[in-house]
Amino acid sequence: MKTCLIIDAAPVIRKIAFRLLSRDGLDVDTLEKPAEAFDWIESHGAPDLLIVAASAQDKTVVDEIKRLRERAGGSMHIVAMIVEANLGLMTRLKRAGVEGYLYKPFDRQSLDNGLRAFLAPERAVA
Repeated sequence: MKTCLIIDAAPVIRKIAFRLLSRDGLDVDTLEKPAEAFDWIESHGAPDLLIVAASAQDKTVVDEIKRLRERAGGSMHIVAMIVEANLGLMTRLKRAGVEGYLYKPFDRQSLDNGLRAFLAPERAVA
């Protein structure tokens, strides 16, 4: 079973993503802040997929993603949740190790489309 760690400050985003991905057979956990992921990875190992919220206002998220990538290695896919297509932020995130983007707010279809490449073939898309 593939594992997924969702990091977002908004409880409603964590709850919705948790429910949608759990129903698809993923082992999902959630955290509020990227800094909490270091201890999580230490105790659980790197997830197959890390979904982390990022914004231009958060000046630490790019560095935290880079450090998480270094700690977890290349086997962990990283997808950033963003609210707008900010080219500067997206470039910094890509350099830090982000492989894809998911726009908030999302629904089931956009979540499926945004994550399909990172979860196939284990996850069937409805």
